[in-house]
Amino acid sequence: MEEAASYEEPRWPPSAEQSEPQPATSASNAAPASARLPRRRLLGLAGIGLGAAGLVVGGVALEQFWQHSHSTSAQADQQLIGHLLRRAGFGAGPEELALYRNLGFTAAVDRLLHYQQVPDDEMEQRLAALKLNLDRPQDQQRWWLLRMAWTQRPLLEKMTLFWHGVLTSSFRKVGGPRFYRRMIIQNEFLREHAFDTFDSILLGITSDPAMLFYLDLTKSTRNSPNENYARELMELFTIGLGHYTQQDVTEGAAALSGWHVRGFSSYYNPATHSDRIKHFLGHSGNLDYRDVITILANHPAAPWFLARKLFSFFVYENPSEEDLQPLVTAYQQSNHNIGAVMRALLLSPQFASAKAYRSRLKSPVEFAVGAYRALGLQDDGSFLPQFTTLMGQTLFDPPNVGGWPGDKVSAFWLNSGTWMTRLNYVDLLLRRGLGRGVVHPLNLQSLIEKNRIASPEAFVDYFAAFLLDGQLAGDRRDQVVSYLTTPATGRQESVTFANGKSYPLSRVRGALYLLLASPEYQLN
Repeated sequence: MEEAASYEEPRWPPSAEQSEPQPATSASNAAPASARLPRRRLLGLAGIGLGAAGLVVGGVALEQFWQHSHSTSAQADQQLIGHLLRRAGFGAGPEELALYRNLGFTAAVDRLLHYQQVPDDEMEQRLAALKLNLDRPQDQQRWWLLRMAWTQRPLLEKMTLFWHGVLTSSFRKVGGPRFYRRMIIQNEFLREHAFDTFDSILLGITSDPAMLFYLDLTKSTRNSPNENYARELMELFTIGLGHYTQQDVTEGAAALSGWHVRGFSSYYNPATHSDRIKHFLGHSGNLDYRDVITILANHPAAPWFLARKLFSFFVYENPSEEDLQPLVTAYQQSNHNIGAVMRALLLSPQFASAKAYRSRLKSPVEFAVGAYRALGLQDDGSFLPQFTTLMGQTLFDPPNVGGWPGDKVSAFWLNSGTWMTRLNYVDLLLRRGLGRGVVHPLNLQSLIEKNRIASPEAFVDYFAAFLLDGQLAGDRRDQVVSYLTTPATGRQESVTFANGKSYPLSRVRGALYLLLASPEYQLN
């Protein structure tokens, strides 16, 4: 009998050399004494509000924030491309942002969707050089997180993440440590078919070794079909509650029987398939798994069910039928092609609306990968898996078959503990990087020289441009600049700007910390 999975949760990374601002340790003492006032003013007074009116940014309702910030077409374009690259990817640094901005919005969407035309060999080479052991869950997580951080095909990885949260499996139930690699096989399938027809995706996941084991289809026999997969296939994957009965579960389970797993492969044995007449969702006959998938993908509820999941993940929560109609139409007119549905979603007025702009909290993966990617860090990301887990999202291990609650309601991602972890992540990211052993802090002096940043004000504006879409209220910009230019105690390294003036490295680094810890940056 295959053994149960055992896995030790990752521990907090080792401490690094201290510098301002220090890692947060509690909600009441989130900064060192030397940085406490600026950070409280920036993070406390301008915190994220979650009330009846919805998300609030810096005390300003999103609708007002959007209208105020769209004072020029150039600003609107900058925000819209930034919004696109956060939602259809994981954010971007200045070079990538400029590339997509030069394309224009529609062409930028097409580039993201037609990812095959964008080479990604460098990312594959960098991953191969790490020689990760993909039989270990933590190396699997690191492999995927770095793919997201290094890829030139961000929407492909974002779609793979979406499917992983919908068609869920976990390494904790794939047959034990010898078979952890089944999760990588599933991940590669979801990536390869991310924009395929819904029918093909469902057929593939039904025969996926990890899924077969995770939802017990391997236990199904012709005389005693297991109902777990049949139930979740309808309830969570395709049509939702209210559109099927217990009889449909029983009959669907019989039709799905016949699948088995051997090692890292699956196979269908007709001799173990129940060949009796089944009555499933109004269809009768000697139905098998192909019939079940065809019936479900063509069910009237399927496009609405799938459209709601996609819209809630990529646009905003609680969409109306009017919001979903273009996605449903695209599904029906394209023979269920997910690429067509995603194009309809990304080009919809709702996606570019004030209601969608920064309307969702970043998931732990979006937050951790986004900061790492935007800053262009070059270390090996050893601590990425620990931090996303401590923030509440462990890749290849959703909490249950329903996926992550935060994918549906993003407010679930944030509490006092995960907020402190986000602050500590930013601190470690800037002070020493995320590599194990070798310290790779962000080289701010080199960055300033490369971009000819002439002053503290220009420094804040440079990072706010791609981290915050250039939207940083004047008084808060002044506070960050004031923090940067305040003398620091003790001897320490300094950073010299293009105007010849030098400032303490801790203050320059702390100013960037404050931007990454700002309420706006927590919102996607």
